[in-house]
Amino acid sequence: MSYSRFIDKEARISKSLITPGNLYRISSYSYSDGEARAQTGPNSSLVFVFGIHEKKLNCLKLNDVSPDIFKNWLKTLLKSDLKSEDIDSMKKLEDIIIESDMQGNKLFESKIKGKSIYNTNPRPYRTYNIAGLNYIQEVKLKSDFLKSLL
Repeated sequence: MSYSRFIDKEARISKSLITPGNLYRISSYSYSDGEARAQTGPNSSLVFVFGIHEKKLNCLKLNDVSPDIFKNWLKTLLKSDLKSEDIDSMKKLEDIIIESDMQGNKLFESKIKGKSIYNTNPRPYRTYNIAGLNYIQEVKLKSDFLKSLL
């Protein structure tokens, strides 16, 4: 499923700069069995990180979620008083969505669990060990796309 129509740009970042409430693309990951796998293009994992706990990322892997389901779900995360100017001045997606705790429990319970984005098959919930991330990029969404959600 293609999210390319929503994506403005992607830039490699340090794993220490990953924060909840943002989108990332994981292109290389070392699994707990020690095997490193590199994936490019549509095979790489596009994830929405909603929490970080005990050196693990709590995520929704969007590869198997319809872009339309994601779009409708993302609309529910936007701050209620959001204006077009806020999107123009935002630095990260987390700046324009509702706040949650670092672990992501609040967001999971109120906006993920039981919702259409979570009830897809296969289930999109994933955890990734931060130490296993070898190549990760922050994904920026197009401002026109975000404005269309207002």
